[in-house]
Amino acid sequence: MSEKRDRFLLHGYDAFWNNVSRSEDTAWKMIAAYSALIAGVALARDVITTTGAAFILIVFGYLGSCLFASANLWNRRNLTLIGRIEQEFLRESDYGKLFPTEWKRPRRFWALEYWCLFIFALPAISIFISFIMLASDEGPTSATLAVIGSAKILAITSLIGFILSAAYVMRQWLNYRRFLKDTTAE
Repeated sequence: MSEKRDRFLLHGYDAFWNNVSRSEDTAWKMIAAYSALIAGVALARDVITTTGAAFILIVFGYLGSCLFASANLWNRRNLTLIGRIEQEFLRESDYGKLFPTEWKRPRRFWALEYWCLFIFALPAISIFISFIMLASDEGPTSATLAVIGSAKILAITSLIGFILSAAYVMRQWLNYRRFLKDTTAE
């Protein structure tokens, strides 16, 4: 039975690493898609209006933020499971010598890695580009009623997007904390 368990754990270990690699590839695909979205709305701006283009950018910026939060959750979960499998096979003396000592502990949800940075960066970039597009339509004269109305629409969209995205990101963080609590032997 021990041999079957070892094979099962090693198979799981490989699967978890494949999931980590796949999620990292997906992150870069999301960035490429987001860059294409920016280019697409720039080209279609005359058809969909500046406000429409800005609205699309903001909505997709927050959607991308949520996708990165979800990817971060699965990435952290898989890295934690990988670390736990390593603890089954490695000796205590391997930590600090072959592997960093902190790998014995579960990974934190919030870390200065691109997952967390993009949770905040995509909406910020979207809002920044959107308001620059509005300002460029305004020209050198004072703001018109249409621009003021558009700015209000985008500000409301940004606020609603922030609230919904923040709630989703916090839910993912709580899901990870619950995963750690439910899977840690006491």
